[in-house]
Amino acid sequence: MRVLPGVQAHCLAVGFFVLMSAISAGCGVNAPPESKPKPTDALTTGATESPNAGNARLPFAQPVIRSLRSSRDSDWFREITADSGLNFTYRDGSESGFYQLLESVGGGVSAIDFDQDGWQDLCFAGGGAIHRQNDSLTVTGRHQALYRNSGGSFLTDVTALCGLQAGQLYTHGTLTTDIDTDGFPDLIIAGYRGLQVWWNAGDGSFLETSARHGVVSDRWNITVAAGDIDRDSLVDLYVLTYADWTPDLARVCHNDQRLKDICGPTGFPGTRDLLLRSDGHRFHDATDQAQLVAGNRGLGIVSADIDQNGHLDFFVVNDVEENQLYLNSGTLPLKEDGVLAGVAYSSTGQREGSMGVDLGDFDGDELADLWYTNYSHQDNSLLRNEHNNGFLHYADITGLSGVSRKWVGFGTGFSDFDCDGWPDLYVINGHVAYERLDSPYFQPPQLFRNDRGQRFTDVTDIGGAYFEHSRSGRGSACVDWNNDGAMDLVVVHQNEPVSLLQNQNAAESWIRVRLIARNTERTATGAKVSVRTSERMLTQWIISGGSYLSSNDRRLLFSLPDEESVTVTVTWLGGMSQTHRLPPGNYTIIEGGRAYATP
Repeated sequence: MRVLPGVQAHCLAVGFFVLMSAISAGCGVNAPPESKPKPTDALTTGATESPNAGNARLPFAQPVIRSLRSSRDSDWFREITADSGLNFTYRDGSESGFYQLLESVGGGVSAIDFDQDGWQDLCFAGGGAIHRQNDSLTVTGRHQALYRNSGGSFLTDVTALCGLQAGQLYTHGTLTTDIDTDGFPDLIIAGYRGLQVWWNAGDGSFLETSARHGVVSDRWNITVAAGDIDRDSLVDLYVLTYADWTPDLARVCHNDQRLKDICGPTGFPGTRDLLLRSDGHRFHDATDQAQLVAGNRGLGIVSADIDQNGHLDFFVVNDVEENQLYLNSGTLPLKEDGVLAGVAYSSTGQREGSMGVDLGDFDGDELADLWYTNYSHQDNSLLRNEHNNGFLHYADITGLSGVSRKWVGFGTGFSDFDCDGWPDLYVINGHVAYERLDSPYFQPPQLFRNDRGQRFTDVTDIGGAYFEHSRSGRGSACVDWNNDGAMDLVVVHQNEPVSLLQNQNAAESWIRVRLIARNTERTATGAKVSVRTSERMLTQWIISGGSYLSSNDRRLLFSLPDEESVTVTVTWLGGMSQTHRLPPGNYTIIEGGRAYATP
């Protein structure tokens, strides 16, 4: 293990512990290709001035507050942003008033224990700005932010101290991975016309090494998923890209109020994603070898062993394009199986505007189900795994049809927020168009309780005061920031401070599992963990990607019905499994080795 040099150790001690007080999926205003344009749909009109030119735009008004009530003990969450010391805002560049598609995508957050002290730190993409130079537009970046977690009591901004203040790239997605398998988690940040690799030096500092590692892309990069696609113990990368788009002053669109607004995505072709394979020193482009589709407008990705054959797969959701399910047999090319698997289109056979995505076992059958959010006037999609015989749409069966149809969903995921052993769902909403009549820019978040795998019940009204506000939300991550055994939420908004929501529910007892792989890349993406309790089997997966532009806490947390020991079975990528009998607590499990308690 590397140690802190004396000077840096002193700086870290002072800096860390001084307490300092789409467009996206359907994210467009354009009509989907399969439907005829309505009179109120956005129209590309050329360089004429918009009727609302010079007027204050809706994003600069205050978000809608439906009530000013204080936190209640019965609420699932309490917002603790101010008390935690967290103070950061993602900027999308809309303040310049140029109505560019780039403004709509937003940014994400990564949970990362960068200093390996057992407490999850947080890294936020910064976004950027759009400037006019004569008759053209230029895009500049804003630096990301890293907040160190001091024992679950305070978050301290250590961005400059750790060397992460570079901001040349307009950024969106953030990924936590261990790019060189040295035990110190690294960061990969995706953005418009570039990628950043922030290598964790292990002494509290990061170095930008994208050129050295060969992680280069001049496309509109949205986010990255990581894992070992060929089981050579090295991290490979899937780079999700969006549209073939450049800033353009001459392109002007109008919305259903005949006011100037962002031009939708359907006017711009999708671009080809990238698959980068590692040789242990650098990454090499294997896109052609993998036979990725020629182009798609990607906004969400999750990687896991979806078909349970021992190899890492990828599920990609797109903006008004069919989705892709890339199944991996162990050798390239990957097999694109989205249509045959039933995940490419909506339940009515239409392309959807899709953004956030996650994977989990909602019905307790130990199989990986899929979930993703969609544009307004479309239902969010719950896909039940039919025992690896494809997927069936289950939103209507489980009570999820219609409940989000007015909104545009982004950050999302499965998590057992009420600690009953069944994964619940949350959705962070927010429009991408500014002044439409049919769906507002600021939208409420939503919370759904899983009723024993049969239905989901809308419990937004007991979510907490945060859920009484309407915002334009984007990225989000589930993370147990205070290590109390209940999963918390971090949410990123457009041009508003981020929020930290602390879970007020408490499990009777719980077990947390961190995996370290040996035969595949160290972070064990693709591994499956099953916990046998006195009542039933609980199942989760180590994934990469998920939610929207964000990385969740990679430690798997299981709520238990009692304090007795449970049987924990880990199925590693490749198929090898091992079983441990463990009492409640925190554990690290090493592939082919022992399970040991961690503080």
